[in-house]
Amino acid sequence: MRQLALIALLATGLSATSGCYGYNRSAKRGAYVLDSMFIAGGGGIVAADVLTESEPCTGTGCVEPVSPVTGAMVAGSMLIVGGLVGIVVNATRPTVKTSR
Repeated sequence: MRQLALIALLATGLSATSGCYGYNRSAKRGAYVLDSMFIAGGGGIVAADVLTESEPCTGTGCVEPVSPVTGAMVAGSMLIVGGLVGIVVNATRPTVKTSR
């Protein structure tokens, strides 16, 4: 599961630096598709983390407290928030008319 969280975190960082915000009509459409994929991918990562969660240790040999928030959940949440922010930025950005 750590590898999945690392991949999601890397994808989030790359998406933040790539500037996936559309300036004209066709670029906005592509950005909306990419932002929707971020939201769906983040939701999939969070769901996979929740569904593959192991049972907490409750016996006498348990010494470490286990946090309910894992790295995969954080990375998935970052992808979801990044996708939502991208959609809001695209919706509020004015469309630039380019001459061709």
